[in-house]
Amino acid sequence: MEEKKFYEDVNPNDVESILEKASAEKLPQSEKLENVEKVKAEQSKVLEEKGSVVSETTNKTNASKDESKNNQNGNFFLKSYKKGDIITVTVVKVEPNGAYVSAGTKEDVFIPLKGLTNKQVSSAGEVVKVGDKIDVMVLRDGPNLILSKKMADNVKKYEDLKKKMENEEKVKAKVEKVIKGGLLLDIDGVPAFLPQSQVGLKKGETLESFVGKEIDVHLLEVDPKIKRVIASRLKVLQEEKEQLKKQTLVNLKKGEIYEGVVKAIQDFGVFVDIGNGVEGLVRINELTWGRRKDPHEVVKVGERIKVKVLSVNLDNEKVSLSLRQTKPHPWEVVEEKYPIGSVVEGTVLRIHPFGVVLELDEGITGLIHISQLDTKRIDKIENFVKVGDKLQAKVMSIDKENRKMKLSRRALLENEQGENKDQ
Repeated sequence: MEEKKFYEDVNPNDVESILEKASAEKLPQSEKLENVEKVKAEQSKVLEEKGSVVSETTNKTNASKDESKNNQNGNFFLKSYKKGDIITVTVVKVEPNGAYVSAGTKEDVFIPLKGLTNKQVSSAGEVVKVGDKIDVMVLRDGPNLILSKKMADNVKKYEDLKKKMENEEKVKAKVEKVIKGGLLLDIDGVPAFLPQSQVGLKKGETLESFVGKEIDVHLLEVDPKIKRVIASRLKVLQEEKEQLKKQTLVNLKKGEIYEGVVKAIQDFGVFVDIGNGVEGLVRINELTWGRRKDPHEVVKVGERIKVKVLSVNLDNEKVSLSLRQTKPHPWEVVEEKYPIGSVVEGTVLRIHPFGVVLELDEGITGLIHISQLDTKRIDKIENFVKVGDKLQAKVMSIDKENRKMKLSRRALLENEQGENKDQ
């Protein structure tokens, strides 16, 4: 205005003189605006003649045609996004410090290297290449769009971890360090917490011994909103133990002899751990040959014993064992152990009107007839011996096939008396 000396004849402090001058000599811009108003007035008059409805339809049709024309000329409408959206973009250029992507905006968007990945890389070319379609998260909307592939990847990782938790899948985790209450893990770039109670420490293990190692874990909780992941190694160990137990059960062979440890003793039998968590039951009748004994008299808790597998039920995981069948039946070697004419000592097992049953060893019994109990006549055996008394006798005969042995205390006494007379 000063160059055109428009205010040359007016008082700058007098507003009325300025307005009067402006109405008398219109500015160039005022003239333009006045022409525009005239055009608008003419258009309005035409629209009134055709009707408002027809006018609106015509305008929309024309707008659609203009849009189509613009699209054909390469002038696309710009896309807009909201913060937090995850969109798919195309990599158009890769530089060492980042990559340019096409997101449908006026200009390509640059994503710096730190926004591409969590991993330690020296160049963006190690992460993406031109033409790649990648998912990115909108960190800032508007004209200065900020995108992050790393954040989109993290969201997807949390979603994947949540699915694995729901499907009860095991995942690999690297132990980063010991923190308060447990261990900090890295699961494919996602931090996770392993509570000490869920570590499942074995003998000789400490929390520090896990640092830097890769372990298998199950996921107990995955919350993408607060970025919290809680893991459990204990559950993995329990699964492995159960799997090993099942495999051991499958490999057990009927008739085979295994070494085990007595875990518990009951009135009806003994429970024996034969390895990998597999326990079998030795029923009382399979503890010893011969008469049944109190299980506490036969074995002790913690004692290592050999047992024979009688049967295996994979459905209910029950194993039937035998202790006595790990040794040959005593009657098979009775003649070697108790030859005829030898002197033996046994315990009175039963008393009958016709004689006494003497137990010499596990499963080996012999009968002393009432007439062979003493050199004198015995009317009532109960007056002579009681159950549990120890007696010595001479082996008179052995019927191995029928498992019978005849003993004589009288013969032993007569031999002793004869020897005394000779002296």
